[in-house]
Amino acid sequence: MADPRAIVALVILLFIFFSPPPGQEPLVHARSRLEHIVAAERHDLTILNQTRLGDFDPAQERWLNISGFRANDTFAWQALPLVKERARHQSAHALGHDNLVRLDGGDGDRPPLPLYRNVTGTMYGEWVRSPVQPSVASPRLNMTEYSPVGPFGPIPLRSFSKNVTAKAGSLEVWFEEVDTQETLLWHEGKRVAREVKAQISVGDEEVGDSWDTRLFGVHFLETGNIMLATTTDKFAGIFGLPHMALSEYHYQSSQELLNRTLGLSISEQEDGLLRSFSPWAPTPDGTSDSSMAPTCDMIVYLQQHIVPVPGVEPGPDQESLLSFIEQEIRFPTGASIPPAQQMAFSMVAFSPDCGFVIESKGPPEFAPQEANHLRGLKLEVGYQRARRHLLLFAAVVSGQLFFFLRQMRDASTPSTRSRISFYTISMLSLGDGFTTMVFCLISLFIQTLWVPLIATGFLAFMSVSFFGMRFLMDIWAVQAPERERRERRERQQRQQAAGPPAAATTVPASTADGAPAQPPPPPQAPIITAAGAETLPAPVTAARPVDTGATPVFIPSDQDTQAEEDAPNAAATGVEAGQRAPGFGSLYTRFYFLLLITLFLSLNATSWPSGLRRGYFTLLAFSYLSFWIPQIHRNCMRNCRHALRWDFVAGQSLLRLLPFAYFYGYENNVLFAAVDLIDLGILAAWVWIQVLLLLSQEIIGPRWFVRGTWVPPAYDYHPILRDDEEANNLPIGATTSMPSPEQEKEAKDKGKRVFDCAICMHEIEVPVLNEGSAGEGLTTGSLVLERRKYMVTPCRHIFHSSCLEGWMKFRLVCPIDREELPPL
Repeated sequence: MADPRAIVALVILLFIFFSPPPGQEPLVHARSRLEHIVAAERHDLTILNQTRLGDFDPAQERWLNISGFRANDTFAWQALPLVKERARHQSAHALGHDNLVRLDGGDGDRPPLPLYRNVTGTMYGEWVRSPVQPSVASPRLNMTEYSPVGPFGPIPLRSFSKNVTAKAGSLEVWFEEVDTQETLLWHEGKRVAREVKAQISVGDEEVGDSWDTRLFGVHFLETGNIMLATTTDKFAGIFGLPHMALSEYHYQSSQELLNRTLGLSISEQEDGLLRSFSPWAPTPDGTSDSSMAPTCDMIVYLQQHIVPVPGVEPGPDQESLLSFIEQEIRFPTGASIPPAQQMAFSMVAFSPDCGFVIESKGPPEFAPQEANHLRGLKLEVGYQRARRHLLLFAAVVSGQLFFFLRQMRDASTPSTRSRISFYTISMLSLGDGFTTMVFCLISLFIQTLWVPLIATGFLAFMSVSFFGMRFLMDIWAVQAPERERRERRERQQRQQAAGPPAAATTVPASTADGAPAQPPPPPQAPIITAAGAETLPAPVTAARPVDTGATPVFIPSDQDTQAEEDAPNAAATGVEAGQRAPGFGSLYTRFYFLLLITLFLSLNATSWPSGLRRGYFTLLAFSYLSFWIPQIHRNCMRNCRHALRWDFVAGQSLLRLLPFAYFYGYENNVLFAAVDLIDLGILAAWVWIQVLLLLSQEIIGPRWFVRGTWVPPAYDYHPILRDDEEANNLPIGATTSMPSPEQEKEAKDKGKRVFDCAICMHEIEVPVLNEGSAGEGLTTGSLVLERRKYMVTPCRHIFHSSCLEGWMKFRLVCPIDREELPPL
C-alpha cells in the first residue's frame, strides 16, 4: 500500500506546477486591457510627434494632453526652470564653460570630448538636498483622484511611496545601453544619441531604508548628458521627455530617437512580441506599480565627467585613444592598452508630483575628499576585475584545503582525533558550504562569470563534502564513547537529583522463624525447545552468580576500559537504546539544514534597512570567526594542549580573514560595500585573540585562565617534582640514572635531576624542588617552560614530552609497563 504522505506531497507538487502564475488575468480580459493600454500609448506618441519645443511651458500656461502634463494635475512644474538651470550648472562644472556651447550642437570645429560612448555599468555615491529645494513649493494634489478603490469604496491615501524625506543618503545607479540600429541616432555620419535605461536606488540615512525605481531616456553621446524619466499611469514621462531637454538641439535629437524607439515598442506590443503591459514601468521587475501604493515620479539629469587618459595631453589624441580603449574593453583583441579609468557622473533629480529635488554630493559645493559625485566601473571592466578577484579567492580556498589536508593527515589516529573539537571543524565546514551555495546561486544570474564562479564554488564544495564531512565523521566516531559516558553521568545526576526510586519489594533479613535468609540461587540457563529458547526470567529464589575474580576482562584496542566498566551502570539505569544521542546521519541533515536557513536568511537580509542589514552581517561574521572558541573549550575540559597543528591554526585564521578584509577594507570590491576599518579591526582582533589563547594553552597550560571548580578533574602530565623520599614523589628510576654519587649531589645542588627516557633512550634533565621547599616560584616563566619538556605518567615513569606525545598518538598505554594512560 502506498504511503499516504507521499500522495499528499505529490498532490501539492502537481498543484504548484499546473496552477497559473499569480496575478495572471484571463485571456479575454488581458487582451482587452492590452488594447486599451496600446491606444493610450498611441495617443501619447501622437502628441509627441505633433508638438514642438515650447509647447509645454507651465509659466505661460501651455500644457500637453498627456498624463502628468495637464494643468489639472497640479504638479510642481514651476520648479522645472530652476532644475534645468541647476543641470546646466553641473554640465559647465564637468565639461568646462567653454564646452557648454556643445549642448546647443555648436562648436563642431573642436575635437570630440574624451567621454565614454557606452556607459553600461554601475555608479555609487551620495545624494543631498539640492540648493533649489527651498524654492520648490509643495504640489497640491487631489489625493482622491489617485486613491485606490477597495470593496467598500475609495481607500484614503495620504502620500505616495518612494518619497524622499531625509536630508542625505546613499545613491546607486545602474546603466544599460544596447548598441543596435534601432536604439542609435545618427546625424551627419556621427552617433548623436542612444536610448538608455537605468535603475536608481535611493537610500535614506535617517531611517536606514532604500527604494529602487527604473527610468528610461536618452544618452547624448557628444556631450555626455543623460536625461531620464519614470513612466506610470499618472505620469507619461517617456512620452514627454523631450520637453525636459536642456536645449533645442537635445530636444530635436531626443524627439527623433524616441519617435522611432517608442513606435517600435508599441508595434511589438500589438504583435504580441512584447509580453509586458508596461514596457517602461518603474518597478525593477518590469511590472506595473501597485495601484494600492502610487509612487513618486522622477525626472533625472546626469552629466558624465571628462575621462582622463593617462600619458596623453588634452586634444584629439585623447578622445581617439579613449575610443580605442573602450572598443578593446568591449571586444578584446589582445592589444596592449592602459588601464580603463572610472566613470564619473553628477546628477540632479526632480519629482514633479512629490516636489523634492536632490542631487549627487560632490564639488564644487563639497570637497572631493568628502564626496565626489557618482563613480563606478564600466560593466566590462567590472567583469574583468571580478574574474581576477575570483581567481584570488580560489587561491584562498585552495590554501584552506591544503592546510585542512595536512591537519587530516596529522590527525590519523583515535588519540589525536579525540583532542580536536567537533564544533570547530563544523564551523569551518559551514563557511565552505556557505561559499559553495552563494557562488552557485550567483552563477545563475551572471552568465559572464559562470566559469570562475562555478570553479571556485567547486573547490569550496570539495572542501566541505569530500574532506570536511569525512573528517567530521571520523571525529564523531572516535568521540562517541566519550559522549556516551557523559550522557550516562548526566542521566545518573538527574536521577540522583530526582531522589531514589521507590523499592518495589524488600528482601527480608531473616525468615519468619528467625533462620537466616538463604542466598538467591544462581540463574538457570534457558530451556531449549523446538520453538527456541525460553526467555522467561529465573525465579527470585534462584541462586545468584558469585564473582570469584576468574572472569576474564577484555580490553579494547583503543585501551578504553571505562566504557566497558560503565556498561553495567548503564544497564542498571534502565535506559533504552533508543534514548541515545542521534547518529551522524541526523547530524549531517542538521548541518545542511542550518546551512540552508543561514543562506535564506542572508538573502532576505539584503532587503532590510541598511543599519539592520549591517548589524546582521557583522554579527554573522563575528559568529563565524569564533571557530577557535570550541577548541579552546575542549582543551580546558580535557586538559589537552596540542590538538591542532600550528600551521593549520595560523593558516586558517589568516585565510578565513582575507574575504572579510576584502569586503570591509577594499574600496573597489565587487559589491561596492562601504569600507569599514573599525569592524574589520574588531573581527581581526577577535580571531587573533583566540589564536593567542590557543598559544597560551600550549605554553602555560590548558586551564591557566579558568578556575579549577569550573572544569572536571584531569591528570596533569607536567607535575612539579619534589625531592621528598618519604612521600616517594619522584619518578621511578630517579636513584639509578645518576652514574656517580658526586654527580647526583651536584645535580641536587642545582635543583636538577637526570632521568632516562625509555622511548628515545636519552637522558632528561628536569627541575626538582628540594625537600622542605615552600614552593616559591612555582609559577615563574622559566619553571613553566621547563615543565613542558617532560611528562610523568600515573605509573611514575618519565619521558620527553615530544617522545610520549608521539607514542600516545597511537597507543594510550605506558611504554614501560603497559598501564592505561589518560588521554591528552
